[in-house]
Amino acid sequence: MEIVEDRYGRGSTLITSQLPTDTWHEVIGEPTFADAILDRIVHNAYSLALDGPSMRKIQAAEMEAAVPVVDTTSSTSATTPKLAKGAKK
Repeated sequence: MEIVEDRYGRGSTLITSQLPTDTWHEVIGEPTFADAILDRIVHNAYSLALDGPSMRKIQAAEMEAAVPVVDTTSSTSATTPKLAKGAKK
């Protein structure tokens, strides 16, 4: 609350959240604080709601596919790594 109060009316503040603002009252828990924070944040604000797949999940899947997996059951495992499932040669 102190940060929001200090920044209010003085300059731009960028806030990102995975929670929509209509759930903030429940998360903050204290209705008075939630109202005060939301009043200052939402007043004169631009809100961008993003929708789509998580870029972190996409990038993690790409990284997992690119990491070679070593077959420890084969006697040639030290010299012949197997690629992860879905990885390209």
